[in-house]
Amino acid sequence: MKLTTVSVIRCPEYDRAQLRRALREALAPLPPESWHRPPGATVLLKPNLLSSHDTPEAAVNTHPEFVRAVAEIFLEQRCRVIIGDSCGSLSPGSTAQAIRTTGLDKVAADLGVELADFDRAPAEEIPIPEGKVLKRLRLPKLLRDVDLLVTLPKFKTHGLTLLTGAVKNQLGLVAGNGKKEVHRSAPHPREIARAMVDLYSVVRPGVAIMDAVVGMEGNGPAGGSARKAGLVLASADCVALDAVAADLMGCKPGVVLTTRFADESGLGVGRLDQIEVVGAPLDQIRIPDWRKPPPFVRSLLFTLLPDWFVRWAYNVVGGACASVMDDRCILCGECVANCPAKAFREVGGRLKVEQSLCISCYCCSEVCKNRAILMRRPIAGRIVHGVYHLAAGRRMKK
Repeated sequence: MKLTTVSVIRCPEYDRAQLRRALREALAPLPPESWHRPPGATVLLKPNLLSSHDTPEAAVNTHPEFVRAVAEIFLEQRCRVIIGDSCGSLSPGSTAQAIRTTGLDKVAADLGVELADFDRAPAEEIPIPEGKVLKRLRLPKLLRDVDLLVTLPKFKTHGLTLLTGAVKNQLGLVAGNGKKEVHRSAPHPREIARAMVDLYSVVRPGVAIMDAVVGMEGNGPAGGSARKAGLVLASADCVALDAVAADLMGCKPGVVLTTRFADESGLGVGRLDQIEVVGAPLDQIRIPDWRKPPPFVRSLLFTLLPDWFVRWAYNVVGGACASVMDDRCILCGECVANCPAKAFREVGGRLKVEQSLCISCYCCSEVCKNRAILMRRPIAGRIVHGVYHLAAGRRMKK
């Protein structure tokens, strides 16, 4: 059986020369058809622009120097390069602000490439024939004219999906309120993972290149801490890349549900024994103490419970609820605008959360500028949540 290739190359800094070397080394072992295009071809680079207010040093967004170095590779092939995304915030102009804050506008100007703001770009409704959660989505019409989609995720944790990687990065192709509808349709971990796989089934990048020079640990994807990993990852298979990224973080097989579900659906390879890792040996670069999001604290209790019971219990007591830290909240309104369930209320000059309305989608915590939103679970919820993911890991090993 031919193994799927994932490149893992050391790159300690965002130095341009080091990035170019690492990227060329990462792409070289991959199938040429996954990333090489003839002159005149249109290549869309899709970074992760979650935040409109965080600078590159915060490690929330794909670093602009990383995007620059990838763009230069395709410019050398004399391709037409477009950098496009939709920010995680729903506030008007947030994607344009994210492009300025990250410095991608300067990158585009320096290189003479185009920028696409998918909050403003023409879109069309695309059916998802095999969708289990999503049956259709509005996606940019630009995708029709692209010869190659290159996804550029960030090496980060995520409170809802544990890893925000190459498969999930396509959510940024969905403009503003469309993302809100996705979260309303899929508020819980299993559902949002299924939804991301549904999207991936109709939007398949030719190649994924992950910015793991500096990643995020802890309360990702926006409220965690930057930590150097010193790596660049690349693969023609987003699922395989995510499987390797999760292993580098010290995650057990099967706990990243986007990877597991995509593997089970035949959309990619999610099992490490079916992946050939080239470059740096995993045993030398794995970071097992990479801090996971608080909701993913593991429990060893009830590990022998049947899956149907764990799933039922998770849905009953496992959901996290948003909580506002009053000493940090500045009443900017970002969480109110981004909440799909309309769970926030201003009472006496303070924001309160209607817990009965909260759907645990993490949209508020992702966009909060002052990190004033915490996602809290009851103790019983933490136990059940940990049990579920331990059980998922055992099944993936089988």
